[in-house]
Amino acid sequence: MICRELETELQNWRAAGKQPQVWWRDDDAVSHTPELERLTQLTGGAGIDVLLAVIPAHADQSLAAYVDEHHNLQPCVHGWSHTNHAPSNQKKCELGSHRAMKIVLSEVAAGRQRLAELFGSRLAPVLVPPWNRVRDDLAPRLGETGIRALSTFAHKRTFPGMQVNTHVDAMDWKAPGGAAGKSPDWLQNELATALAISRANGFYPVGLLTHHLVHDEVAWSSLAAVVANTGLTWVSFEQALEQHGFN
Repeated sequence: MICRELETELQNWRAAGKQPQVWWRDDDAVSHTPELERLTQLTGGAGIDVLLAVIPAHADQSLAAYVDEHHNLQPCVHGWSHTNHAPSNQKKCELGSHRAMKIVLSEVAAGRQRLAELFGSRLAPVLVPPWNRVRDDLAPRLGETGIRALSTFAHKRTFPGMQVNTHVDAMDWKAPGGAAGKSPDWLQNELATALAISRANGFYPVGLLTHHLVHDEVAWSSLAAVVANTGLTWVSFEQALEQHGFN
């Protein structure tokens, strides 16, 4: 059931002569799992494309075979090994300024190469930094690794020429007892807020972020409710890229 706040925001978009667009990114894929199958059933049946952020160091052949059979999944580079290199008093980060640039660049390049071997032409030249954090001076040099686009989590884009972000996370990472799925109303309220921000800043596609390996039943139910909303138009990452006016 659609919440009142989301329905109101969808009406605001329609009144402006615009169609609300949403795209989907899922992080931390490494293997063919029951959770990945559930994600694919939910999205594939609805014709929704998913940018699948794959951890290169841990990805296996079973994932490559599964992705090859499910064309709504678009694999991309999720750092190298999802390892934190930040000090304990700082937020977790793999691709930060805690190490030399040449090391960080080499890991991104190695990650892209490893995934190119697994997925071939199916691999999208997109970098999703683990924990959505990346050193500011890395983006201008990503072309050296064959990467042409970047996706993190924020409405503000530090690198507008190549960045398409997610804005709504299906998980509550600070829940008591550990990560937990957001309720249907909570998730739809956040989606309504993100769409309102987008409407005020150019009507760009809003990004939904999921992590299939840690979803509980609440998360799956909330996502199913979003998928069932016929007022949303789902676009791929590439389409979202085009909507931002990129090449």
